[in-house]
Amino acid sequence: MADYSKYGFHRIIKYRGIFDFDGLYKFITKWIKDNDFDFQESKLVDKPPYQIYKFVGRKKANYYAMFLITPEIWLWEAKSVEIIKDGKKKTLTEARMKIIINGGYILDYDGDFEGNAGLKNMESLFVNKIMYHEFLLKYFDYFDYYLFDFMTEVKKFLEMETATNAY
Repeated sequence: MADYSKYGFHRIIKYRGIFDFDGLYKFITKWIKDNDFDFQESKLVDKPPYQIYKFVGRKKANYYAMFLITPEIWLWEAKSVEIIKDGKKKTLTEARMKIIINGGYILDYDGDFEGNAGLKNMESLFVNKIMYHEFLLKYFDYFDYYLFDFMTEVKKFLEMETATNAY
């Protein structure tokens, strides 16, 4: 399998305040599943004073390329807070949070070119010379806008002022 793409998407959303963590967790899960990614919650790290939630979404683009999205939620000093909103009591979370959105694509996800050195050389020619522009422009550019949309939707969910982007 070819290495994780060197043309990756890496953005960070920082947030401090009161928010609906359960809703955010469900929103991220739902967005990944609704956009036809195979969803997997890969890891939960709980070491006070922080918690890390890691997700993985995979989606086959074609016979050779696969999109990979790996969002992470980092929480510091999280505590439950009860508020009254619209006359109803709600339990929300007050914390510092960092959402890291990573994405890229994996080439040769089936390992068809893993057999020997000759196949690896053929894969290098195929990726770097023959299909370079298709992989770079058709898949990476498309996926980049896709992840900008995801980042914007997360910001809208958190009701941040920067909940728009140029794309």
